[in-house]
Amino acid sequence: MATLTVPSGDLSKALSNAEAWLPAKSPVPVALFAVGMGTFTITVTDTYTAGEARCPVEGYTGHSEAVEVSRADLIALAKRARQDGTRKTLSRITVETGAGVILHGAIDEHNPEPVTALAVNGNEFRPEWAMLDELFTLAESREPWLLLNPAYMTLFNKVRPDVAGRGAHLVAIPEIGPVPEVGAVFGKVGKYFRALVMTLDEKRNEAALGEGGLW
Repeated sequence: MATLTVPSGDLSKALSNAEAWLPAKSPVPVALFAVGMGTFTITVTDTYTAGEARCPVEGYTGHSEAVEVSRADLIALAKRARQDGTRKTLSRITVETGAGVILHGAIDEHNPEPVTALAVNGNEFRPEWAMLDELFTLAESREPWLLLNPAYMTLFNKVRPDVAGRGAHLVAIPEIGPVPEVGAVFGKVGKYFRALVMTLDEKRNEAALGEGGLW
């Protein structure tokens, strides 16, 4: 078992960001909580995207632990964390492999109401996590290729699609910029959140995309 003391505001952001990145209908409907000496990460994926939210650690006792919890429990933890997230205080959280996660609340609160998230698969973990760890490590080692404002990217969602309901199709053009071909787009938001968005194989998805892809 590991017990962590973390800034309440950062914990609220980490849990809320992980919740926002995990869609309700994800084929991987769990979040991985992993803690070690001075580290605390929450990883989520729907196989097309992956997000990793980190939280700074003020105090740590115990061993390295990892737990899968359901999306519903992730939402419950995030809701509880937001109660203390606006205060400049510290929260205590316990993680135990095979058991679950307990958010005890602010350490300066008398009789705080904890929230418990039980481990979904015990000591068994989905294979996606190891693969994503390798992808994040590889992506982190690369130099950034593009600097984009996410607000501009969301404009694609405001454009009315064609009659088939097809969405945006983004293509890297090496001739007008040194953009190497990649199988995923890597992005960071602040110091504590990073994510991968997988590119689609146009030939494999031709039936869904239609002849000629999205063009």
